[in-house]
Amino acid sequence: MRRTTISATVLLAWAAAAAATETPAPAGAPGAGEQSNSRAPTTTVNPQSPSGLDYYSQGGVVVDGVAYFTANDVCRRPGTARNEENPCVAAIDLNTLQVIRRYPFSFTYDSSPLVYQTKDGLWLVIAHEHKRARTVAMNRDSGEVVWTSHSNQPGSMFFGYSYFLRPDGSRLIFMSAANGLHALSGETGKEAWCVSRRSSGGVTPCVDQRGGWIYYQCDGQLLKVRAGDGAVLKSTSVAKPSSCVSWNTVLINDSHGYLVATYWYGGNEWDGAIRVYDKDLALVWEKTGLPTGKKATLTYADGKLVTGSGNQWHARYQGDQWKYIAAYKVHSGEVAWKCDLSKHIYHCILNVPYFNGCFYAETQDDVSVMPGVTSKVFRIDGASGKLEEVLDFGHDISSCATSIIARGKLLSGDLIHDRLVVTRLAEDAQGDWPGPFGDPQLHHMAAPTEPGARIVPMRVEDPR
Repeated sequence: MRRTTISATVLLAWAAAAAATETPAPAGAPGAGEQSNSRAPTTTVNPQSPSGLDYYSQGGVVVDGVAYFTANDVCRRPGTARNEENPCVAAIDLNTLQVIRRYPFSFTYDSSPLVYQTKDGLWLVIAHEHKRARTVAMNRDSGEVVWTSHSNQPGSMFFGYSYFLRPDGSRLIFMSAANGLHALSGETGKEAWCVSRRSSGGVTPCVDQRGGWIYYQCDGQLLKVRAGDGAVLKSTSVAKPSSCVSWNTVLINDSHGYLVATYWYGGNEWDGAIRVYDKDLALVWEKTGLPTGKKATLTYADGKLVTGSGNQWHARYQGDQWKYIAAYKVHSGEVAWKCDLSKHIYHCILNVPYFNGCFYAETQDDVSVMPGVTSKVFRIDGASGKLEEVLDFGHDISSCATSIIARGKLLSGDLIHDRLVVTRLAEDAQGDWPGPFGDPQLHHMAAPTEPGARIVPMRVEDPR
């Protein structure tokens, strides 16, 4: 695929959107060896939601073509504030890009919902209410509260849920809080067990459904825990950097081996680490001193582990040596390829989701920190690491949450401008994103492979 540069921006509208306006932007100057393209028209639709919230720009999942996204707790717009009357989760039809239902959760900052069916066939939407330290389940179709857990799940740095399917068809729901790992009944919300550990954030544990155990990260430790009763089967201490915030523990069980991939965080610059373990928590390899961010995630695809570069939290990198995306061979840690991004201006890349042979690296930027910066998506060939395409949004985008891919679309939260940005990647794609990191047990940050999907030049969707 020939490398191109495209620019566009769009705001995901509410159904009662205000009239849209279009203003052509000036053509951008070409870089060395690049094809010159004029900027596409900049389209702004409904620049403020009715409540004034940063609506639905945090974590998300997609089930049956419907995206479920959480809202931020506060709004960056002057004179507006979060209150109990404003819903914190919405269901968005990915065909029409319209909100079809709103769920009145309370304060779901920095969390992703989970949507699943109980053994009796009832569909639930659950989310973590951090100010009340609890999980709430609502009927997906009516919005009525079905159950509420105990208020014993503290911490706002929580991200997502995983689950274990029990023999009777019910689920154990796992969530990592500041005081440890909790297992809840997916039918009633009652706590089945808890492994008490201190942690600065909530790393979503991965699940070995066949083996019957899970792998759980907390500050300074990695644990192997039996899913049924919470017994700690094995634990290992982790050298610095050893902090956890809110990301994914990844389970690999394929032709490349049985491995557990973990990410750890230390200081603001050059202090991230990837560590890969075997099933009994023996260290297989590690990479330390990485220029990765506080909320970076791991992506696994085709025998490679990939993560981002840069850090949006108080980091001050000098020069351009940190601007790259690297792929590591999962069985050895050897560098498979390294995509050089040093000619591009950006603040950081936290997440690099994978779809149909390509990694998609979206920058997180803020003009208040880096004046004039515009956010971008880099399409990187998964086999070679070649930079295939660059989409320039023409403005800054930033979110605490991961970008996800479903139905051939990249869904990105934008806390700065109160919106969800939707970027078309492929036609005829039907895959969902059912967990906060793709598969709700393995957490590969990869969308299902779809041979029938057709990759197209990236473009931002207009919901009108």
